[in-house]
Amino acid sequence: MQVHKVAELGLEIWVENQPPWEAEVMRAVTLQSFVVQSPADYYPPAVMTYISLPQAAVDDAALIGVATTAIRRAAENYRVSATKRVALEPKPARYGQFKGYEASFEGWANGEAVEVRVFVGHVPGWFPVAMQAYTQKGKLSQLGEPIRRAWTHVKYLQ
Repeated sequence: MQVHKVAELGLEIWVENQPPWEAEVMRAVTLQSFVVQSPADYYPPAVMTYISLPQAAVDDAALIGVATTAIRRAAENYRVSATKRVALEPKPARYGQFKGYEASFEGWANGEAVEVRVFVGHVPGWFPVAMQAYTQKGKLSQLGEPIRRAWTHVKYLQ
């Protein structure tokens, strides 16, 4: 695994290294993300994105609302219909030290049908983190181990 200390997000993120995946910080007007992409010869092709919200600390009771909103907004970005977005009910999930909620859905990215998993969680007392992965429709289950390895090892930078 490649270990990236991403100061812009305040996170340490592990990335596949056999074969090496590409990783970079992407800057938008109001948000920065860390984007990881599988190499061209990897099957199924995959993209993982990490976002942190250091200014938005939430307690455990509020996390379900934050996660539900973020997951439904992500689904909107993948052109999921309003009816299907409202029907998304995030389930409790845990990755390493992060406790939160996740949901999977089908949508569209770059003109292709995709399958997406989004997790939003935190360590109590720290800011929330959103992690998402997408691949070709019907192939998300094949990314179970790469997602587990990557997401389980995400940590806050001290």
